[in-house]
Amino acid sequence: MKVVQEVGTEECCWMSLRHNDGWQSYYVHLNNDTHGSDDGMGFGVRPDLEEGVEVTAGEVVGWVGDSGNAEETIDHLHFELRNRAGIAVDAGPSVRAAQQIADTPAPETTWPYADDDGIEGEWLAATLVSQGLFLPCDETMIMFCPGKVASPEFAGEIAAHFAAHAPPPIEGRYQSVPTSLNPTLLRPRTLELALGCDPIGECLDYGLPETSLARLAAWVHIETMVSDLLPDISGPDDELPSINLPSAADAETRLRAEGAIEACNPPLDANRLLTRQETMIRLVSWIRGLNPEPCSEGPQRIR
Repeated sequence: MKVVQEVGTEECCWMSLRHNDGWQSYYVHLNNDTHGSDDGMGFGVRPDLEEGVEVTAGEVVGWVGDSGNAEETIDHLHFELRNRAGIAVDAGPSVRAAQQIADTPAPETTWPYADDDGIEGEWLAATLVSQGLFLPCDETMIMFCPGKVASPEFAGEIAAHFAAHAPPPIEGRYQSVPTSLNPTLLRPRTLELALGCDPIGECLDYGLPETSLARLAAWVHIETMVSDLLPDISGPDDELPSINLPSAADAETRLRAEGAIEACNPPLDANRLLTRQETMIRLVSWIRGLNPEPCSEGPQRIR
């Protein structure tokens, strides 16, 4: 037997249950749309449920959706389990035990993007979505485009997610001109004709190399450290001091000192532009103090 503890408002459909043993379960991002739409006019909690109502195992309590800060994601459920002290714990063992008791098959894993199944960063992409960071690559809102060159804005979104505010702008650059072209013909108009686009910039990918990405990762570390050292700022006119992006050399030195880049790793590449998958994995790993390409151990799964 469980008792409804809280029911969300129309702005954010969620609910929590208090179990007989004192534990609590939370169900967040429930549906807030009318059928077949994304109009925000629905309410995904079962209509008769209110605080104090008792429910039993197997009852429907609500419907999955995208309410709250999940409006730009696909429908999914944020399920949270808290112990008697109110501390969130890993809900995986309880979910698996419930499946065995109910004799139901384990659900097939579904990743948040249509094209991220089996990619190296699928767990990380799903984790970021569960934290509210949705990174689609086009208007369809279902594609991640792991092999597409990442824009500076894409990297900035990830850095802002961990620092809680946007980093200073970081300038990207165009990819190198293909070496197959005769260097004696590298005049702008000749390039436009050879590559089939005008102006030439529309032909070439625009993004960030490893050295620029390291600057963003180091900035997040510095920003976090400064925020932790400063006292709370409550005045409306008070602002945290602006932290500039470190140089590429200083950023690499910092990441190596923290073990996010090992001594056996080569110097960071200042030329090749990184893909969206590479950018996500490297930047999140470095921010977390992990090496995305360890030399002495097997690959680390970033979650």
